[in-house]
Amino acid sequence: MKILIVDDHPVVRDGLAFLLEDLFEIEETHFAEDGREAIVKALNHSFDLILLDLSMPEGMDGMQAIGELRRILPHAKIVIFSMYDEEVYQRKAYEAGADGYLIKQLKRDELVEQLKKIIHGEKLFANQQIVEKDGKVMNDKKTPWDLPLTQREKDVFILTVFGNSQKEIAEKLGISVRTVENHRRNISNKLGNSKRSYWIEFAKQYNLLDIY
Repeated sequence: MKILIVDDHPVVRDGLAFLLEDLFEIEETHFAEDGREAIVKALNHSFDLILLDLSMPEGMDGMQAIGELRRILPHAKIVIFSMYDEEVYQRKAYEAGADGYLIKQLKRDELVEQLKKIIHGEKLFANQQIVEKDGKVMNDKKTPWDLPLTQREKDVFILTVFGNSQKEIAEKLGISVRTVENHRRNISNKLGNSKRSYWIEFAKQYNLLDIY
């Protein structure tokens, strides 16, 4: 079995690899720090199992990557492995095409058992009510992945909400201050307001403060 572990924390990646290689017949183990790197890996390798963290603030998160990974590797088992157990995130992952949603707080034996079930074709989520017989999920709650912004605009948006200056944002994202200004202008146009206080309320509405 070939696996891909996607997480922005090296300790988590290494720990998962050690656990899986000890309990499964692993042929190859690859790593990625965010969704974009995972997509590049998927274009160059064939994986049987992909474990994705949900929140990777410095790059494309797991939720955003699911659809493209599913398109590239339609037969791979794609599993969100996250510390967040909110139903709204599980539903979004299910809709995006994930085969499972497991919580990082699981005990070792529970994690292994649930992964075995997913590998053998079972759809397994922390809240099994997510999986409906007709394969459809109704979700009227807003999530960070519904935010009407591009990924780069979202990066600038959340860094602004957390009080970073334009110069600080430019340094963290490796872009120019002028580019940050342009992104902020586009965000203001999309949201209809340029005030940071409004952006903070908007972030709360989309549950961004819970995940970043």
